Amino acid sequence: MQPYEFLKIKEEVKLNLRCRKIENEKDYINKIDILQNNFYINPQVISGSSNITFNDIYKIENESKIKVKKIDNKSIGAFDKYNLKIEKLKKIELEYNTFSNCKFNNIEFYNCVFYGNIFSKCIFKNVKFINCNFYNEKECIFILNDDTVLIDCEFKNCNMQKSIFENVDFYNVKFEHTNLKDAILKKIYIKNMCITDCDCRSFKAIDLEVGKFLFEDNYLTKFDEYTFIDKIIVDKKYKQSYAVASKVYKGIASKFEANNLLNNAGEYYYISKCMEYKSLRGFNKVKSAIFWLLCGYGERPTFALITSLEIVMLFAIIYMITGLSVGGDIINYKVILSQGILFKNLNTYFMQSLYFSIVTFTTVGYGDITPIDYSILLSGIEMLLGVTMVGIWTATLARKITR
Repeated sequence: MQPYEFLKIKEEVKLNLRCRKIENEKDYINKIDILQNNFYINPQVISGSSNITFNDIYKIENESKIKVKKIDNKSIGAFDKYNLKIEKLKKIELEYNTFSNCKFNNIEFYNCVFYGNIFSKCIFKNVKFINCNFYNEKECIFILNDDTVLIDCEFKNCNMQKSIFENVDFYNVKFEHTNLKDAILKKIYIKNMCITDCDCRSFKAIDLEVGKFLFEDNYLTKFDEYTFIDKIIVDKKYKQSYAVASKVYKGIASKFEANNLLNNAGEYYYISKCMEYKSLRGFNKVKSAIFWLLCGYGERPTFALITSLEIVMLFAIIYMITGLSVGGDIINYKVILSQGILFKNLNTYFMQSLYFSIVTFTTVGYGDITPIDYSILLSGIEMLLGVTMVGIWTATLARKITR
């Protein structure tokens, strides 16, 4: 029943990412040596002059093999004036290449292989990857990093296991029937991202800035207990950003719940309600605050217990002022305060008032202490609160234990 330890898990993900990148770098160097020694493939540098307004085209033919190349400032794909032409590339093998400052435009990759490629500061616009393989146990992993931008891109029926996305911007990106198992996303700006029926077991995402992040499943996106999506970076200047974050968390919670991971679902639901509270105004905000205080939106049993104790203590103090009858003796600090008399037997009177408050709250009512004056009405109110709070605490606790 411990709250989700986001900071601890986030540090573990960062450590895992560092280790994976170091391991990948070693594997990359070994693979290059093997290719050079066994297949006489030498690293090749291909530099171009592409910029924002000019396209220096690097032509790729169908069923071609491109290995161990460093390609800089080149444009790949179709670049007609009205962006109507689509270049379809089939059965391409790109292995152990580094693409820097390259532009990919209007391309559809079919049944292609992308083992061990690194894309840095690249732009992908209107690019689709269909039935492509980015991962093999014996090969290096696929990396997108360093301010790479994906615009109107789609990954369909792809294997992107253990891929790394770091410092990448997503503008309308869709993953459909894609294996994202053990993939890591770090420092990602998501304008619009959609996941449909993907394998997201052990999927990790940290340091996210999100506009729209949806799950549109026909069947089910797979989560497991190791799937982790970090708290979203929120612009505190705008209330609307809290509403957006709340919707994202609710979507994540529903996916965990659909995968029968109810404790994880509860944590993301709790965060979604906290974000929603910050976006509300007026009476709706008051209601949300009450629900948070009573039971943490149904996810924090200790909140109900603490609130109950606070109610008992508050009424105990009030009873000392409004009056109680204890075996013929009257506890009434209203009279004492008005006469300016020093408090006598304060500890004894407080313990007796606290005892009466407890038995009233729990509706036990032994009858050895009786309320007088306004205490009669107050004791009825406390009994109603007690019945309600005990029920809330029991239900919330049972729910968490069952999960």
